[in-house]
Amino acid sequence: MINFIITNIVRSNQNAVMIRVGKGNAANAVYTIFDLQEQRNTYTGTLNACKHAWNRHYANSRQFVTKSGLNHRYMGA
Repeated sequence: MINFIITNIVRSNQNAVMIRVGKGNAANAVYTIFDLQEQRNTYTGTLNACKHAWNRHYANSRQFVTKSGLNHRYMGA
C-alpha cells in the first residue's frame, strides 16, 4: 500500500477533485484527478497535463464553493 501526503486540493466540483500529491513546490509536484462517479484516479501527471485533462473533461460543471463563499478552484496552481 502506498501512502500519499495530500498537500492541496487544486480544483473540485460535483464530478471530480484535482489534488496536488506530495511535498515540494507546485511546479515539481505530482497532480491527480479523482473522478467521483468512477471512484478512481483518471489522470495523473504534471500540473499542465492535469489542467488540460480537467478542461477537456470536467470544466463545464460547477466549481465547489466553500462555506465562507470562497472558490478554491485555483488554490495552489
